[in-house]
Formats: sequence, C-alpha cells, structure tokens
Amino acid sequence: MLFARIGTLLCASNYFAGLTGKQILLSFLHGARFDLHIMGLILIPLFILFMIPFRSKKIIKIFVYIFIFLCFALSLFIVSDIIFFAIFNNHIGIEILTSFTHIGLFVQMAFQTYYYITIPLLIGAILVFYFSNRYLDRIYNPNKEPHFVRNSIFVILLLIPLMFFMLKGKMQIHGRNVGLMDAQVLGTPKTVDLILNAPYTTINAIHKRQNRKLYFDNPVKGISIATEQEELLNQDNPFERKRISFNKQNKDYNFVLVILESFDPLLIDKYPDVIPNFMKLKNEGLYYKNFYSSGMRSLIGVTATLFSVPYVWGLPTMKTGLGGNEFSRIATYFVNKNYSTLNIITDLPSADNANLMAQYLGFDSFYSKNDIPVKNDYPIFHKGFDYEGLEFLIEKINKLNNKFFAYFYTSSLHNPYNILLSEKYKLYPMDTEEHQFLNRTYYTDVALGNFLTKARKEPWFKNTIFLFLPDHRAPLSNRMTDDITESKFKSFLLIYGPEIEPQTSNIFVTQEDVLPTLIDLLNTSQSYSSSGQSLFDKERNKDKFIYEENKNTVHIIGPKIRDVFSEETLEDFSSLSDERKQALQFNEAVFTLLKNNTWKKK
Repeated sequence: MLFARIGTLLCASNYFAGLTGKQILLSFLHGARFDLHIMGLILIPLFILFMIPFRSKKIIKIFVYIFIFLCFALSLFIVSDIIFFAIFNNHIGIEILTSFTHIGLFVQMAFQTYYYITIPLLIGAILVFYFSNRYLDRIYNPNKEPHFVRNSIFVILLLIPLMFFMLKGKMQIHGRNVGLMDAQVLGTPKTVDLILNAPYTTINAIHKRQNRKLYFDNPVKGISIATEQEELLNQDNPFERKRISFNKQNKDYNFVLVILESFDPLLIDKYPDVIPNFMKLKNEGLYYKNFYSSGMRSLIGVTATLFSVPYVWGLPTMKTGLGGNEFSRIATYFVNKNYSTLNIITDLPSADNANLMAQYLGFDSFYSKNDIPVKNDYPIFHKGFDYEGLEFLIEKINKLNNKFFAYFYTSSLHNPYNILLSEKYKLYPMDTEEHQFLNRTYYTDVALGNFLTKARKEPWFKNTIFLFLPDHRAPLSNRMTDDITESKFKSFLLIYGPEIEPQTSNIFVTQEDVLPTLIDLLNTSQSYSSSGQSLFDKERNKDKFIYEENKNTVHIIGPKIRDVFSEETLEDFSSLSDERKQALQFNEAVFTLLKNNTWKKK
C-alpha cells in the first residue's frame, strides 16, 4: 500500500505538482489509516485462520497459497489503480463499474508503459510462492511444537486489539470507522486522492451504488427543461417533450456527426500549427468555445452525446446495465424522415459495446476497424486508423441513394501516445507525453484534412451539416490546473454547413445538447427525452451542470457562475444556494426517472 501511494505520486507527478512536502507527508500518514482499515477487512480473517491449530500440512499450505494469491491479486489491482490514476487522475475504485471497459488498455499499458512496475511484481510473486513452499516443507513438523494450541490462542488474543484498531482506522473506540470525511482533513482534492487507496474507493463505490441519498421527495417537480418552442408531454417528466417550431428550415440536409477522440481544446489555444486543417474549418463554422464534456472517458461522452443523459450517481453505465432502459434513439428520428443512417467507428466493434449501441440506436448499418481496409504502413496499434476510416466514410456515403445521417467516431488519438504512427507525422521528438500526443494529433488532423478535401468534391457536401466535437479531454497529466472544471471537462463544438454563419458563440453548452440540436435541425415533431436543449433556442437555461463520475462532485458553469462542490461534504442542505439545490435536484430527477425506467415512453 505504501509503495502504491509512492507509485501514484510518481506516475501522476504533474497532477500532484502543486502539493508541498508537508502536504505529501501528511497525506501519507493519513493514508496509512485507510490502508490499515483495508488490511483489517481483507487480511485479518486469514490471520485468524492461520492460528487455528490444524495439524495437516496440506491444509496449512492451502491457507498459505490463498494468502499469497490474495496478496498478489491485491497487488495487481493496485498496479491497475496506478495506471488508471496516471491516465484519468481518479482511483480505479471511484469508477469501478466503468473502468473495466478499459481492461485491454490496462493490460497493454501494464506491460508496455509501466513494465518497470508490473514485471518486478510478477517476478516477486513467483519468488514469494516458490520460497514459501520451500520454507513450509523445510520447517514443518507437527510434533515439534507441543504448545502449538496454547501459543495460537495467545497470538489470537494479541490480534484482537490490533484487528479492532485496523478496522476502525483510528484510535477512538466510539464512533464510526474511518470514512471519506476523514480524507478531507487536509482540505484539497489532490490530497484526498493521495490519501485514499484503490480497495477503499472500490468498496465505497459499490456501497454508494446501493444506497444513494436523495434530498428531494419529488425531484422532478418544478424542473423546467422545455423551451417556448417545445411542448411538454408529461407533467411528471420534465425531460420528455416535442418541438412545435424550428429555428432553421431543413432543406433535406444531410448530417454528419463526428466525435474526435481526445481532440483537446489545448490544441486550439496553444498548438494551432499542429491542427491547420481543423483551424481552417473552425474559422468557417459556428464554434462554441464554452462547450463542456460530460465526463472524462469515451463511454460517458458518447452516452451524453447520443442518448442525451448526463452521468448519474448510483446507476450503472450503458455498458453495465443502463442500456436496458428506454431512451430516445437518435438514428430512428432520421429513419422516420426517410434518411439512410450510417455508424462507423475506427475502433473494434466491441469497444464500449459500440456494435450493440448502434443496433439499439436504430442505425441502418454499422462498420468498425475490422471492416476498414488499411492502405498505409503502420506499427502495431491497439486502435484504428482515422485516415483510412474517414476515406471509408466517404465511400459508404457515396453508395447511398438518398439523404443521410452519418455518425463517425475516431480512435487514433487514444492513449497511450508512445506509439508513432509514421515518421512523416512526427513534428516533435518523442521525449514527452505531450510531444507524443501532438504527433498523434497531427496524424488525425491530416486525416481530417484529407477527408474534407475529398468530401468537397462530392455533390452531397454542399448540402451537409457537420458537427465536430471531442468525446472528452486528452488524458494529459500536465494539463491539470487549479480550475478543476476546466482541466477535466473543457471542450468545444464546431458546426459547419449551409446557412451556418461563421462565428464564435459564448453560450454554455454540454454534450447533452447535441441530440436536441439535431432534432431541431431535422425539423421533426417526434417526442424525445433529453437533459439538454437545442443550441439555437433563445430561451435556453443559461447554467449547465456536470456530474463527476462517482465522486458525487457537482460542477456548475454559466455566464455568471463557476462553482464546484461535493455532495458528500454537505452538512446543512437547507443552507445551500439556490444554484446548488437546483443542480442536485436535476441529477436526482434524472436518477429517479432512469431508475424507474420512465425516462421515455415506449
């Protein structure tokens, strides 16, 4: 546990760079309390079993092997936590039910990027197993210790107070065990992350999923989401409505929605020379600079964009159970307006259940990495190739005989970034994570430029509305600043097409606004359920809410407000500001409707 905390500190050094030496030392000391608590929960029962006076050498060996296996499994879990934290600046336990969707990435990074941690751990486990086995064979003698039972009872009596102290995680006999509030002792989110450990956050996350506290008896009452251009269909569901007027006339436009994996706003602000093709497109379209992702991972971003629901505490993700609910199925709205629908990802079909999602959402056809011919020479890469993928998109569109809606998801900008796809895309030396990321970004931008050049020659281009947005920010550790909301969720949205006036918009937007915007542009009066609003409606809610995954942290953003608070630290709910109460109520309303599967009528 101590080495895990050191490893986390080293692998995410940029994230913890602002902490003083005193804060780090105190974090380690307070973290030991949580470590002891976990050791008490996991290991003490085994210690007690060891003290039972079994005479059988076989049974004792089984206990020893179980003990070694648990220690080894715990170590592997801790290594996964270090890798996870280095990428997402979160403990794996915080997001335990969504993090397993990235198990392949963890395995690859464990043996490539962080091999210096994984390999010694494996070697150490093998040596421990080998020498433990030899040691038992050498010293075991059932007749050697005549006072075995007496000594065992004596050791058990000594273990009782130790076990009590470890389980409590503190010296006090009275009161509750060590809890999350104890991790807040140093007062900053970064020290909390350093104090907590992977097993504790896992147990806490599982417990939270079973017991979510609700502050409102009827959270859906009083929430207003429908604009003046919409009709509310059900007074008990403020999210389900239909449009009665539209902001732009749909002249049989085609639509292309492109999600750019990890295409960070850092590029636009700091490295425009790396993305010249996108910058040219940005200057020709409607650019939303106050656009925010709904999460820090692809699954959450795609869910918010395609299903228009935010992350909800206490509920599983689309991949782990929520997909059984009834949602607004984005492709069906286009199908019902006689559109052809196309879903292409450059990743594997199983990535975040993309193939099943495409089927659920009503797309006519689905293609993935396995279907896209690779024309260039690339190194072995766990994701797909955007250059060929975007060319494949043009080929498939050209085979359609009518207007279309196409969804395309890139993946070449997925981490880890230490693989260079080609020397011709190398702008920087591969010496830092940021330089590696910029080289990979340059490849994606070249792919985007090639796509736009070829698409402009096609007859359908001039009648097509494009939407470009990232799924989330790039997981670069040196991007973290004191502004947690900006560091984790700042993004952008670009809309390009006919009758889309080039300009920069200052309104505050999240990924949940994409679906209602497409509903508006499509000019369909079909009912839909969404936690967002059309970008073109003037009566939009000015403030937006972001719910951080399983941390029960709320981010409120708007033209006059920037606020972050944790539900777990609330002591007096009645004293909360109206904005904070509204943010909590909004999430509870979504939670209630989804939990009861009444988000949308079938």
